[in-house]
Amino acid sequence: MSRVLLPADMLRRVWCKSCQIGLFAVGVAGSVQGASAQTVQRYSDPKDNFPISAAVQVPAGAETVYVSGLGPAPDRASGTTTAEQTRSALDQISQALGHFGMTLQDVVQMHVYLMADPRLGHMDFDGMMQAYRARFRSGFPARTVIEVPHLTNPHWLVEIDVVAARNDLNKKRFLAK
Repeated sequence: MSRVLLPADMLRRVWCKSCQIGLFAVGVAGSVQGASAQTVQRYSDPKDNFPISAAVQVPAGAETVYVSGLGPAPDRASGTTTAEQTRSALDQISQALGHFGMTLQDVVQMHVYLMADPRLGHMDFDGMMQAYRARFRSGFPARTVIEVPHLTNPHWLVEIDVVAARNDLNKKRFLAK
């Protein structure tokens, strides 16, 4: 078995031990959402109510889908604020995952790229979080938020890419167009 190296603050919350039937990860100060070693497991600190997982473990053989960075829909209805554009980007991601029979609840990793909102003079983290919290109430992905100087579309304030995984291989799948 190979050892996973985690950042020091995460090591205080998560530790691994071997047993006869495999490797179980246990949150020292955390909780595990999902108990089977054969399911996607999400680790978080119960003292911290921030809506992300400190780590997500995806079992071997799970179906994995990588969704390239998506921003808001290309129509005016997608909005001009970070909150509106994040909602629209999450709608775009949800639609992309739907082609594989997946939903946002299957997302295990998320990267959020935020531009500074010209009206605020800085990135609108609170606006992004408002839209994120509306879509993610449990089963949180591991997530990184990064402020960037530019995105490919000059009208975007947000771009998001995700990795989704599930191990229920009996779910109906749809081919991407």
